[in-house]
Amino acid sequence: MSRFFSIIMLAAVCLSPSLDAADQLMEVRTLRRPVALEHLSDLDQLVVLNQRSASLSFFNLTDRQVVNEVALGGKPTDMEVITGTNIIAITNEATHLVSLYEVRDNSVAPLADIQVCAYPRHLQYEPNQGLLFVSGMWSRQLAVLKVNPKHPSESELLQKLDMEFTPHNIVFLPDQKHMVVGDCFGGNLMLFDIEHAVQGNVKALGKRVFPGHNVRGLQISADGKMLIVAHQMLNELAHTVRNDVHWGLLMSNDLRWLKVESVLKGGEELYTGAHMHPLGEAGNATGDPSQVTVSNDGIVVVTLGGVGEIAYGKEDDFSLQRLPVGLRPVDLKIDEARGLVYVANMFGDSISVVNLEEQESLEYSLGKQPELTEADKGELLFFNAKLSHDGWMSCNSCHTEGHTNGMVNDNFSDKSFGAPKRVFSLLGKSGTAPFAWNGQAKDLEQQIQNSLRITMQMDDEPTPEQLKQIAKFVSTLQRPPSIDVARGSVDTQAIQRGKQVFMQSNCHNCHAPPTYTTKELFDVGLTDKEGNTAFNPPSLIGVGQRVHFFHDNSAKTLESVFTKHGHPAGEFGGNELNDDQVRDLVQFLKSL
Repeated sequence: MSRFFSIIMLAAVCLSPSLDAADQLMEVRTLRRPVALEHLSDLDQLVVLNQRSASLSFFNLTDRQVVNEVALGGKPTDMEVITGTNIIAITNEATHLVSLYEVRDNSVAPLADIQVCAYPRHLQYEPNQGLLFVSGMWSRQLAVLKVNPKHPSESELLQKLDMEFTPHNIVFLPDQKHMVVGDCFGGNLMLFDIEHAVQGNVKALGKRVFPGHNVRGLQISADGKMLIVAHQMLNELAHTVRNDVHWGLLMSNDLRWLKVESVLKGGEELYTGAHMHPLGEAGNATGDPSQVTVSNDGIVVVTLGGVGEIAYGKEDDFSLQRLPVGLRPVDLKIDEARGLVYVANMFGDSISVVNLEEQESLEYSLGKQPELTEADKGELLFFNAKLSHDGWMSCNSCHTEGHTNGMVNDNFSDKSFGAPKRVFSLLGKSGTAPFAWNGQAKDLEQQIQNSLRITMQMDDEPTPEQLKQIAKFVSTLQRPPSIDVARGSVDTQAIQRGKQVFMQSNCHNCHAPPTYTTKELFDVGLTDKEGNTAFNPPSLIGVGQRVHFFHDNSAKTLESVFTKHGHPAGEFGGNELNDDQVRDLVQFLKSL
């Protein structure tokens, strides 16, 4: 970013208009945490989906105030308008449903509930065939629904597809025959043939893999020629030293432009005609880019969740301009008629109305907020990229939504550089101390301090209060559900047999229940690039929701841990499990 624009950005208007109308709506006992918004132009209002309060807020665009809030229940995750109607579809992670509602007079009328894949996270409507595509997080599935706007109760589930990675955002290609689904954690895109989707015949055509992770935005350019991907990129060859962090060598935040025709071809053709917009620069970075949208005249806008800003510009701009919005912006919509951008600020409990031409950003609260708990304060810190040097990354950048981006990182946690290690999942890890691959962090607070000061190169020493608050938040993170439970394919007898194999093979000596780890170091036949052979066993809680294994990601499946790598070896001499025992053991591990 130029010095000139830095001055302009600081001078941009960022006001908080009167909130009296919103304050009078209801007595709020919990934070709202908006995660999605939709613009209903014929009603001249925004509908905002709040996850924590499980509610919908209705924001009148004429008066610019919240006029109503309606309770939904459960844990809503995303919202989509059915094109040409005032019907909205909402995914609910607690009920595993997509629910259809009609927006009427600043409220909604329920129309239909449709059972879909477990833990639905995002959805996208394809108007040509009247189909709603839903990504399921912990089930790692994709669901296809046929929506009947005239008779919503007749809407139905057409197909569920298993995926090899956790699906997230969805975008349709201009030929109306193909669809791309992004990876929630790693750098994968899956191409699908949707030409016969209405017959329940969606076909996966193969992965498109690129160096990156946390694919949080997918969009097609205004001319239909480019696929735009907002993501991060963790460089395993860089070290967590001030220089590598400062210059964006360790962690970069990027807007990647891929030619649609190259995405269709895949393989070595993927990068033909591709280019990048680095988001941020040394001294003024932009941690955690998320949602992307594109105006009719080609202006791309991306939310920068870690720094509370949006970035915007055109494809041929040397760099994108930036404006402040609210805390952790996660969704946005463009109002072409007014020339405005509407932004949902998850941690601000607010929306922002942005005029790009005037470089003006106005933030509007969704209503009164209760006092933040210590865990709430820790959550804000966990997702705050400004804790890192220059703002390149947050805790969430590596531990995506508390889980893991699946990458390896040379972060000195093992007291050496040159031996990158896999990023741990934090889900369900409270009480599994010690931490780090060599077990050198005796508790969560010490590990958090190491991450802030060593990995993220935080400029100031973290305060004891910050360490306690982040540790409190991390301790609230629950273990992910078993993928077999999420898919409804649990083999209880195999799990019981696998548990016996686990105990008879003395796996519990290193992975002792109920935390499935111990405090000691063991030589299990693995050696890192610095020659270290003694490691603290990682907890097996949630192991079935990981995609790579061992410190260096060398094992690509749970089965290969035993069949290819003969785990454990080293001082334990290797195992001699037959195929049936491996199959049962894997079923048991996936159930943890």
